[in-house]
Amino acid sequence: MTQQRESISLKKLLELVKQELHRPAFHGCWISAEISEIRENANGHCYLELVEKDNSGKMIVAKSKAAIWSSTYCMLKPYFEQTAKQKLTVGLKILVNVSVSFHELYGFNLVILDIDPTYTIGDLAKKREETIRKIKADGVFDMNRDLELPLLAQRIAVISSATAAGYGDFSDQIMNNRKGYVFYTKLFPAIMQGDNAHKSIIEALDKICLYEEAFDAVAIIRGGGATTDMLAFDDYELASCVAQFPLPIISGIGHERDESVVDLVANTRCKTPTAVAAFLIERAMHAEETLNSGSAMLTDIVTRRLTNEKRRMNNVESALTRSAKLHLKQEEASLMQKQTRLALGAKSMKERKKRELADLTFKLENNLRKNFERQKHNLELLESLVNMASPEFMLRRGYSLTLINGKVLKSAKEIKKGDEITTLLVDGNLTSEINNIKLKK
Repeated sequence: MTQQRESISLKKLLELVKQELHRPAFHGCWISAEISEIRENANGHCYLELVEKDNSGKMIVAKSKAAIWSSTYCMLKPYFEQTAKQKLTVGLKILVNVSVSFHELYGFNLVILDIDPTYTIGDLAKKREETIRKIKADGVFDMNRDLELPLLAQRIAVISSATAAGYGDFSDQIMNNRKGYVFYTKLFPAIMQGDNAHKSIIEALDKICLYEEAFDAVAIIRGGGATTDMLAFDDYELASCVAQFPLPIISGIGHERDESVVDLVANTRCKTPTAVAAFLIERAMHAEETLNSGSAMLTDIVTRRLTNEKRRMNNVESALTRSAKLHLKQEEASLMQKQTRLALGAKSMKERKKRELADLTFKLENNLRKNFERQKHNLELLESLVNMASPEFMLRRGYSLTLINGKVLKSAKEIKKGDEITTLLVDGNLTSEINNIKLKK
């Protein structure tokens, strides 16, 4: 005979649970949790899924549905966004006041009554400071900032969303600059917000690394938005990658209120994408001014050298002329004395001496003329050599002038692998990077 067991109905059991959960102790509790799902319906209600993770931040140890009814949500939403400067979104940690709701058909649910935005602000700030601390502890915080950004940075790898307005503004400004400077940009598309943004940007950086020699710098650009849209730029993995990247990185993330960690470790920080374009154009203007200044200095040196040589040759010519006249006078006086002594001599002797005088005079004048022509030829030759030594003459003949850091490169020992040099040609300039150096033995 089967023993009869005591039992209650499922409905009765759930009613008992409901009674227990509806005690005052479960009404108005403050709990902290992370938003894993969030949606609004047409009636203005907000439905969430809240989770708690372990210390590693990877494993979920608790999960619950939650709701903010429209009458409450219409007040909590603007309050949170105005205070925290961001929207309620997936991934945020929140501190909320809840009451427990349980229904026999719909089960367990939390009803959110209030929210503390300062908790979320503090959590994000804590995460940001922890990222900065870890990067500094790794010893890489200043690595990209210490890289030398070329004065004339024309080859720019750009990381952005292809359809973003910020990228469009950047491209328009840099390609249509009023100075007519030529820039070569290559877009490496990436997701710039959301849970996968940091991974997408890292993938773009990895692709650029394969073509490192083809670029002078990297620009990471994104327009403005809510604080939560910028969370990717405080990610440790992304910030560490930027800090250790072999090319100078210019950030133009468009978040003017605060600097992201990426802004802090990048070589150069600009407030907006258009500010990045303006920065590159300004550096091109400075490079042009430096080049023009160097050219003017070289021209001045050559001109002064030519003037000094002309002055010296004029002095030599004057000295030779004075010396020739003095010598001629002396010879004339000597001949006159001889004529006086020979006046009593035979006519033939007189005529012979006259011929000797004439010959001597001719030879002297001829020698003086030849000497003068020789000195004049030397002066013309020197002037020609000075002109041939001018940069403009050398460039017209097919030669080039090589500069490094704005100075004339004279020896292969003055450069090293990886240095950037500028080559001046008659019709333009070339920028090159040294890959191989071969010295004469």
